[in-house]
Amino acid sequence: MSSDVSYRELKTVPKEVRDPADTNGDVEGGEDPRDITAVRREHVSLYDMSLEQELDTELTGQTKLQLAAFEGAEFWGTEVDLDENAYGAAAVAIIKDVAKLHQELQTKAPCAALSLTITRLVSALGIMIVNLLFQGLILWYINMYVVQPSVRHVQELYGHFHEANFDADGVFDPTAWEVFEEKGGVCQITMSSRAFYFGILMLWGLLMMQELRACERVVRDIVAVRGVSRLEHMVEYIKTGNSELGGRCLIVGLTPGTRWTVLLVVCLPRILIGICLFGLGCRWLSSSASFADMTLNAMALEFVKNIDELLYDSVLPRQLKQDIADTNVFKIEKQKKKADLDKEEWNGYLRTTIWVMVITTFIGTYGAVFQSVLPFDLSELSALCANQVAKSQTPVCVSPTMLGWSQECYPYGAMIANLGMGHGHGHGHEIAHAHAVHVAHGQR
Repeated sequence: MSSDVSYRELKTVPKEVRDPADTNGDVEGGEDPRDITAVRREHVSLYDMSLEQELDTELTGQTKLQLAAFEGAEFWGTEVDLDENAYGAAAVAIIKDVAKLHQELQTKAPCAALSLTITRLVSALGIMIVNLLFQGLILWYINMYVVQPSVRHVQELYGHFHEANFDADGVFDPTAWEVFEEKGGVCQITMSSRAFYFGILMLWGLLMMQELRACERVVRDIVAVRGVSRLEHMVEYIKTGNSELGGRCLIVGLTPGTRWTVLLVVCLPRILIGICLFGLGCRWLSSSASFADMTLNAMALEFVKNIDELLYDSVLPRQLKQDIADTNVFKIEKQKKKADLDKEEWNGYLRTTIWVMVITTFIGTYGAVFQSVLPFDLSELSALCANQVAKSQTPVCVSPTMLGWSQECYPYGAMIANLGMGHGHGHGHEIAHAHAVHVAHGQR
């Protein structure tokens, strides 16, 4: 039986596919249920066989390398890029530059080589320290001088709304609402529109999920690297084979001390900064006194998140950034088969599902339960502000500006005349003169 029958042909098997010698199975309509079952079994077996098939490196993304760090043995593995930011620079410095410095000290390298390696190490670690100081201080100052005053302002605005429009028993006074001067401000409180409020919070949550997932990937990659006992066995220079010549470098192993240093000094602070920024951002967005402020606040928070990339791109020299870009993590693995790729894909979907569920649950519970900015139920405000919101969304003028048509939307009226009378005849003559000048220019 032919082995290249497509899945779409399983329902109806042409007569040519069947064994010509077998005529007992013919039924009316030219189909044989036994042949259909055989094709199905054949395709099932082909799928099972493909799961155990060793795939080409272009499909798996793996490479097979002979590693001198492991006595010249050959290993299959996957190369993973490190983040090109302040944290990635620090991780490369702790692993690669410390190993190179250790080797140079053992071989009594000249001072020029030692000083260059120390400069690279100090520069990369210094950028991360400056980044942590910047992000920590900016988060502190934003909380003290921006978020807290914003919370106080929106709470006072909502409190004044209750005091001016309700009696002591909570009964609404429509007359007081009609003359309420802060109606425009209180109707702009973003939490009064739950759809907009939770929509912006969810977008902020997805933005921070991107940052936290990047941290999680780095942790998984560092943990997956094979353990070694000596610093000089941690890195492998693929093209040159020499740390002094440099070039493309792979991190093939980590000593226990180096692994924990990277996890505690690089990964942990990044995770803590991300969690603090996530919580502070949710509080700031909740305290936005207008819909425009909430949108702009979300954009401002992204700037804080990207400080590590800003410092990396603007401060470090090009040669050091190229050296970091040429350094990858090499995770030693067995040669992957299709079953391994399918399993990795399912694990990716599982991690994504967990992340989305965690972020969605946090955003929902924060907005409805944990946030202390305003009461969650602002339905009274939503109902009262319907007309005010509709009015604010209606433009005063829709006429085009050509030929002066839009000028008709802004007539001269009694308010200016009254203003002139109230300030004396001299001021009134000035206004009349200005109007005459404007008309004369229009006639020209």
